[in-house]
Amino acid sequence: MEKRFQRTMEECGNVEGKKIIDIGCGSGRFMEALHRKGPALILGVDFAPNMIEIAHNILHSQMPETPCKLVVGDFNRMEFEETFDIAIGIGLFDYIADPLTMLKKIRKVTSGRLIASFPLKGTFRAFIRKIRLSLYRCPVYFFSVDEVRNLLKNADFHQVKCETFGQLIFVAAE
Repeated sequence: MEKRFQRTMEECGNVEGKKIIDIGCGSGRFMEALHRKGPALILGVDFAPNMIEIAHNILHSQMPETPCKLVVGDFNRMEFEETFDIAIGIGLFDYIADPLTMLKKIRKVTSGRLIASFPLKGTFRAFIRKIRLSLYRCPVYFFSVDEVRNLLKNADFHQVKCETFGQLIFVAAE
């Protein structure tokens, strides 16, 4: 997880003045780090109200004047009047049944770079994780590098970099 965090920060580069969307932002860890690098205008979206509450408490306790915004909602159903320079989807595609629709929506609202991770298919951990999450009736999805490349191509992303480490595929695409 630490390498994924470091790679995300590297791929974001200089974020000063940029508009960033963190889809599936969870506790806001990436938002906090990106704002400290920036400052940037960052929108965090998560469908779980409790995660948005945690992110809000963390961000506003550590950075009371933060311009970061947090929204509870389903990204695929949201409308945006603006585009984002960077879209982040770390840990997002683990739980997305239709990743192509999600990627097409991300492409539509992103003028620059997508940074995302996909859980790697065929690992022992993937097998254990699938069983463990099925006990909670939580679907989880796994991908091969070729599947990820095809999804990104079909969503009209270019200059795709896929890097595997640990149990995941790390992606940066334009």
